[in-house]
Amino acid sequence: MNQDTILNLMISHHAFLEVLFTSFKDEAKSKTERARSTLSELTWEMKKHFFAEESAIFDFPPLKIAGVWVIIEQLKKEHVIMLESLQNFSDNLNNIKDGEIEDFYNLLESHRKIEELNLYPKLDSDLQSTDKV
Repeated sequence: MNQDTILNLMISHHAFLEVLFTSFKDEAKSKTERARSTLSELTWEMKKHFFAEESAIFDFPPLKIAGVWVIIEQLKKEHVIMLESLQNFSDNLNNIKDGEIEDFYNLLESHRKIEELNLYPKLDSDLQSTDKV
């Protein structure tokens, strides 16, 4: 398999975000001092990730032709929901409920699966290599 694919790049970054999330979840549950710092780093990395997806991948004109526009619109909505959740966590760090963290994780995981199983493999197969530069 070619290593220079959209899918491989995003899988790597999704793994990084997963590690940050797991650290935050553990620290928030234990009410450690580091929880705020880890949440801040997670939020920053997710903002960068979403910006890269939306500006370099989602807004690419041929994607409307590739038949993935409905998926992309849903993923953009989920980006907003996740960033709002992270802001809520930041605003209420000492009162986050386990269920809220679990709901966030479930959305994050569902989002990742849609990208990795449906969107990025389709883009890798349908887009020309010059479009992926």
